[in-house]
Amino acid sequence: MKTWMTGEEGEKTGIDKLVENFTAGADVGYDQRLAEYDIYGSIAHVHALENLELVTSLEAKKLRNELRKLLKKDISLNIGDEDIHSKVENEITEALGELGKKLHTARSRNDQVLVDIRLFTKAELFRIVREMLNLVESLLYFGSSQSDTPMVGFTHYRKAMPSSVGLWAGSYGEALLDDLTLLEANLELIDQSPLGAGAGYGVPVNLDRELTAEILGFDKVQNNAIYVMNSRGKFEFNLISALASVQLDLSRLASDLIDFSNGEFNFFEIPEEFTTGSSIMPQKKNPDVLELVRGRSASFSGHLSNLFSLLHGLRSGYSRDLQETKKSLFESLGDTGDSLAVLAPLVSALGVNEEELINAFSGEVFATDKVFELVKEGVPFREAYRRVKNNLDSKTEEVSEKLIKESIGSREHLGGPGNPGLDEKKASLERAKKKWAERESRFVDSLKELRKPEASGEEYENQKPEAGNHE
Repeated sequence: MKTWMTGEEGEKTGIDKLVENFTAGADVGYDQRLAEYDIYGSIAHVHALENLELVTSLEAKKLRNELRKLLKKDISLNIGDEDIHSKVENEITEALGELGKKLHTARSRNDQVLVDIRLFTKAELFRIVREMLNLVESLLYFGSSQSDTPMVGFTHYRKAMPSSVGLWAGSYGEALLDDLTLLEANLELIDQSPLGAGAGYGVPVNLDRELTAEILGFDKVQNNAIYVMNSRGKFEFNLISALASVQLDLSRLASDLIDFSNGEFNFFEIPEEFTTGSSIMPQKKNPDVLELVRGRSASFSGHLSNLFSLLHGLRSGYSRDLQETKKSLFESLGDTGDSLAVLAPLVSALGVNEEELINAFSGEVFATDKVFELVKEGVPFREAYRRVKNNLDSKTEEVSEKLIKESIGSREHLGGPGNPGLDEKKASLERAKKKWAERESRFVDSLKELRKPEASGEEYENQKPEAGNHE
């Protein structure tokens, strides 16, 4: 039965199946993934009810232990359940009778779903950061192993200047470390407890919101009850914006690897296990993994446009439109985590064809070096530029490996091909790994604490030693 129905009247009236399918529909699938977090939120909420003496200590322990039993069950939702909040409440009521009807005291499904989404998002964000740090590590260590390997740098899809594989790989590692800053800012937003805001206007009892925030492992309470409701969708928009920045880098990395591993360049070799074959052409090794990373990145502009369009015209407070934010959030988190997870081992196993990389160099790539040779002799830069441009003959000019490596070495300023600063970025990586591991550990520990069973008053009575048996 729906939690908002009233006994026999609700059962008799029911709800038209068309409306039921329309309002619950796909949302039930998303709620299925929130089940664990809805139970955690309920366990914490019971602590607040006990603190207010709205349930007795014995009742609170019974409720919490019954909720913990649900954590071990395979909760399966269907459209008739409407949402995970109703499903959990109905399960507890079926198990505990009248006591179960006290579970929803002093809260709304609005602050419930926000708690669920925040906890779920935190867990997913920690997973994404782990995968991101793995990919950064793969890129930086791949770059270090190839720091002296020459590679032509391109602008406008044309050969431009001498560069190196180390500089190329390091550019993506550094980009992802910057993206980590955006995710850190979003964690600060998400790490606020909405529990106790009710439907956006508080509840008429003095709930200890700080208590439930601490129990659930939130950094702080999100203060204003109306803003709690208004932040739904907004926080998702901000997070997906940060994930879109990650995806931009992943898409460009994928495009580079697709191009630089094809027959025209042949700079890199994609590990065979990350390619697929053709049903008609036996020679093909297609970079499908990389193409899908690039393709899934394209969906992020749609997610952001969808959320902005959905949110910008809403009045303050809750509207059912906000249910539609789940799809974009869940897909964005899933696609980003999966793309990062598949790229880290691909980069680590990437093959390098140094001979092809060196053969790609031709005379015009060193035109800027020639300009600066004249500059060092005292020729004004613009005059040196004119002389070199008027005397270019890249077709006949011989290019040696020695010339290539000397040119790369001459670019020894910080962040140049001769000094890509990979060791400093490795140190940044280690600091980030430590910081994020500590944060995740605190979050995981708070959830573990919620799962611990506690002896009820009745069980305690049974455990008391008999009189006269004291040691």
